[in-house]
Amino acid sequence: MATQTSTTDACRRPYRFTVTQLERMIETGVIPDSTDVELIRGRLYRMTKNEPHSFSVEQIADLLRPLFPREGFNVREEKSMAHDRRSMPEPDVAVVRGGRGVFRPRLRSTSEAVLIVEVCHSTKRADYHDKLSLYAEAGAPAYWIVDLEARAIIVHTEPTSHGPRGVFERVEAFADDASVPVVLDGRELGRIAVKDVLPPKS
Repeated sequence: MATQTSTTDACRRPYRFTVTQLERMIETGVIPDSTDVELIRGRLYRMTKNEPHSFSVEQIADLLRPLFPREGFNVREEKSMAHDRRSMPEPDVAVVRGGRGVFRPRLRSTSEAVLIVEVCHSTKRADYHDKLSLYAEAGAPAYWIVDLEARAIIVHTEPTSHGPRGVFERVEAFADDASVPVVLDGRELGRIAVKDVLPPKS
């Protein structure tokens, strides 16, 4: 008879952090302020970025800015966002309500976002599962994954709760010869060509 083994050790558990603990570690220098980290459901991740990723982040932000009214919306690049006590994601690009020149002492919340974009290079688990669930929970109307390997933008809309996690009911894939509609409150503001946000083919 085969012996079944548990996938976890009874006396060994991963330590999970809270947002408050992470903020304290940054304030005291335990984690340098220059280190890019994000907290997803209590797990702390250090992020590394390469040039294809950085190129696409800059391109998508530059293309989105002219489409949203400056006085009512802010296109933010790689800024931490509040979510709940155990999650503080750092989306690659987030469009949030509120003017760009208004100072706010607290982090913007994922629930304030009208569009969130993640550039996926070697982060499929994070972008297609972990963060997708967070952004759906927050009620983000649209979540884009710029998939550099597939050379496509995957658009998720219609967020809803499905059991303990959020999901997006509608998913559309736009290939590199297509353009993606940028929609705000049911109105199309313009379109972005997928090829314009992707790095050149090597």
